[in-house]
Amino acid sequence: MKTLRWILPASLILLGVGGGFAPWVYRPPAALQLTAPGLAEFVKFLAEARLGLLPIQRLHFLLPLATAALSLPLVAGNRQLGLHWSLNGLLRLLVLPMSLALLSPVWSPGVLLNQEFRLQTFSAGAAVALAIIAPLFKTIPLKYLTTSIAALATLSLTLALRQFYLVDDAIGVTYAGAIQLGWGGWLTIIATTGLVISTGVEWNKILRRRTNDE
Repeated sequence: MKTLRWILPASLILLGVGGGFAPWVYRPPAALQLTAPGLAEFVKFLAEARLGLLPIQRLHFLLPLATAALSLPLVAGNRQLGLHWSLNGLLRLLVLPMSLALLSPVWSPGVLLNQEFRLQTFSAGAAVALAIIAPLFKTIPLKYLTTSIAALATLSLTLALRQFYLVDDAIGVTYAGAIQLGWGGWLTIIATTGLVISTGVEWNKILRRRTNDE
C-alpha cells in the first residue's frame, strides 16, 4: 500500500503536467513550443485541417489532461489509499490549474458555451465539482479505481499520440523543419506507465492476500 500511496498520485500529477503544461512540440524559441492544449488550438489552422484533408480530432489532445483532472479527486479521497488530509487537500487543489488548462484560451461566456468548446468547459466543470464532492466517492474499491484510471489513461494517450503523428508532418511544414514528440509527450507516456504499474501493484496485493488465505 505504501508503494501505491506515492506512485498513483505522482503518476496522475505527471499526467496532468505532461498532458497540460509541458511541450509536446519542442522547438526553440519558446514561442514555437506547443503543449497538448496548444496543439488542440493550433491544428485548427493547418491547411490540411481547413481543407478536410486530415481526419483531425483536436479534442483528443486534451484527453490525458482531462483524465488526470477527473481522476485526481477520486484518488485523493479514496479511503483504502488513506492519504493524509493535507495531501488529500493538495491533490484536490491541483485540479484547479488542470481544469483551467482544459478551457478555451478565450474565457468569455459566449466562447466557453460555444458548441466548439462546450465539451471542454463541461469537463473542466466536472473536474472542479469532483474535487469538491470527492468524499462522496471515498468508498470506491481501489482495485476498480486503479484499473479504470489506467485503462482510461492508456486510451487517452493512444488517441492523443495518434493525432500527434497524424499532424506532425503538416506542423513540420509550417515550422520549416521536422518535429519530434517533445518532453511533455514523453512525460505523459511515463505517467501512463506509472498508472498501469499502480494497477499491477494493487491486483498483485489482492492475489497474494487470496493465496495466503488459502
